[in-house]
Amino acid sequence: MWDGFGQAIVRVELTDGPVILVPRGEGVGEFPFHAPVHIITAYNPAGIQADETTNRERHRELERRLARYDVLPTVGSDPDGSIAEPGYAVLGVSLDTAVEIGREFVQRAIYRWTHDSLSIIGVDEPIQLHFGWSLSPT
Repeated sequence: MWDGFGQAIVRVELTDGPVILVPRGEGVGEFPFHAPVHIITAYNPAGIQADETTNRERHRELERRLARYDVLPTVGSDPDGSIAEPGYAVLGVSLDTAVEIGREFVQRAIYRWTHDSLSIIGVDEPIQLHFGWSLSPT
């Protein structure tokens, strides 16, 4: 499962237009924020495939939970797009807060995107994977 997290790509809906965030890149592209951003989904709790109705309900719950934060819509997917999970890039929250939100929504991990790296942070496991990243237009 952790290898799959490191293969995922994330479409981020920036105000200037959507971009694709690719882990293991070479740092191509300019980091568009002033502080770390955390990417969180509510789909497929505990890594177990849920039905679409349940996933959509959970996504709406996450949207309500994040209402007080600045967020940008995201869609994380495997490279071929066969699996896709909407979520949010959350701006202005600490890593501890982001992990707690991930835990509330029974996620295995969240992403932390900084100027230097794209990291996969375990929510209930002491696992952290760090990669370079690159951006490409959609």
